[in-house]
Parts: sequence; structure tokens; C-alpha cells
Amino acid sequence: MAGSAWAQQPALPGAPQPPVPGAPAAPGTVRMSELPETNVTGRHEAVGQVYSVETAGGTIFTGTLRATSEESLTFETKELGIVTLQRTNMRQLSSLTPEQVRRGFNYIGNGTRMFLAPTARNLHKGEGEVQVINIFLTGANYGITDNISVGVLVPIIPFVGVPFVAVTPKVSVPINDKFHVGAGILYGFATGFEGSAGAGYGLATYGTADTNVTFGLGYGIGSGGVSSSPVGVIGANVRVSRLFSLVNETYLANFGSVGGIAGLGGLRYTAPRFNASLGLLYYSARNDGGVYPAYLDVGFRFGKVKLR
Repeated sequence: MAGSAWAQQPALPGAPQPPVPGAPAAPGTVRMSELPETNVTGRHEAVGQVYSVETAGGTIFTGTLRATSEESLTFETKELGIVTLQRTNMRQLSSLTPEQVRRGFNYIGNGTRMFLAPTARNLHKGEGEVQVINIFLTGANYGITDNISVGVLVPIIPFVGVPFVAVTPKVSVPINDKFHVGAGILYGFATGFEGSAGAGYGLATYGTADTNVTFGLGYGIGSGGVSSSPVGVIGANVRVSRLFSLVNETYLANFGSVGGIAGLGGLRYTAPRFNASLGLLYYSARNDGGVYPAYLDVGFRFGKVKLR
């Protein structure tokens, strides 16, 4: 087993080099027979867990953690054999679920939003995303802690249309690995207009970062107070391949009255740092309805998630 692992030449900085047959092992060399089989005390990394690893230089690979020290982590990989990386050379370390390992899915984020609507899952501390929507809007969100994030939404060209700025703080609480609840506010201020308006909402999300369903309820907030009629949202993300997911969010308004639904449905391309979405707008009211191409966004995840 050790011979087959060392037969593949590691290509990443810090990886141990293949030993010469018959020669004594170099100091610090980790052999398969020497790798521990239990978790390392005092650290959160689990020996035997499969991780998606991103180096400081942008290289991404998947490997099973086999050994850990204060300075480095050692992984067993299919393509590179045994790879040892210094902690200072790691940008992000993300554990993979059994489903991701079985299907060969890499880590693509924490499943924090659908199209426009958020889920109850939150960004990790130190993780962020910048998003451009339909060319003329840009938004950014940042994880202050693993449970609290804050965001902003502004026009790309400030003086075209109605200039405004909206803030989007959110609190998320994990009940367990698959069930999260959250609450947040979307509140906007328009330049040149008196007053401001927004919405407060509560959310519940069940599932993983790859595949999840979200239910939410929100109320409008303005100078006249809180609206008496809520707006509901039902949405989902379903990962169908390594790079593509189906996304939907549907809004329901005026419960018990005339009522109506509107939403977005489409496809998202997602890589570990980059994502792009295409969506169709659909709506149905008492005497009207239709489907139109109406949504395009591109996003970029940034920041360093602390190793944990």
C-alpha cells in the first residue's frame, strides 16, 4: 500500500518526495504504517475524514486526512499519493459529506441563498461573496461569525435609475447538521426620496449545502409601520452534477384574498469560488400570468475560512 501511494509523484509544494529503495527514510517522512488512526487531541480536524483542500496558490484537491501536527496536515489522495501541506500554505479546508464523497462532488460553498432569497444557512466566519445581478445591481455578504452575516445591495452605476442602498443582516442558528433556522432584514434607503422601506423575515432550511429546501415568511416595513399581509417564500437548491444545480424560489402573497404567486426558476453553475445563474421569471394572478427570461447573476466567493 505504501509503495503504490509513493509511486505517484506529488505535485504540490511541501509534499514529501518518494524515498529511494533501500535508503533510510528522511527525517519527518510520513509512511502509511506510521499514520495515526484516531483523532488528534486539541484540534478539530478529524483523521480519516475526507476534505476539500484549497492551497494559498489556488490549487484544489480532495484527500483523506491521515496525520496532523502543529505545522502541517498530511492527506492521502488518489491522484497525488501522499501530500503534506504546511498550515500556512492552506487557504481553506472543508470537510465533505458522505454523499459528496460517494458522488465525487467537491465543496462549493455553504448553500446560503437561492436566487435573490437567502436560506437559513449562513456563511462561515471570514467567508464572503460578491454578486452581480442583471448587470445593474451588485451585492456583497460577509460572515462576521458562523451565525451572523451582514450584506449590502447597491446599483453598479449609482446615478442610473433610482439610487439606493440596502443592508441585509442575517442571523442563523443550526439546530442540527441538516436543519437551520434564521431571521434577517432587508432594508433600503433611496437617495432623493423621503423615508425608507424594507422587509423582516424568518426562515427554516432543511438539507445540506448541496441540496436543501427553504420555507420563509416576511412582512413589509415602512414609514407606515409593518404590513398586515405577509409574503411567503418556498425555495430549493438541488445539485444534479459536480458543477450544476437546479434552483427555485416561489413567492406567495395576499393569503386568503385574491392571492398570486411569482418566482424564479433556473440553473446554476457552481465552482469552488465562482458561480453563475440563469433564471426564468414566472407569475400567476387572477387574470394574468406568464414566463419570461429575467434573471442573470455571477458571483465570487472570497475570504479565508479558518481551519477547523
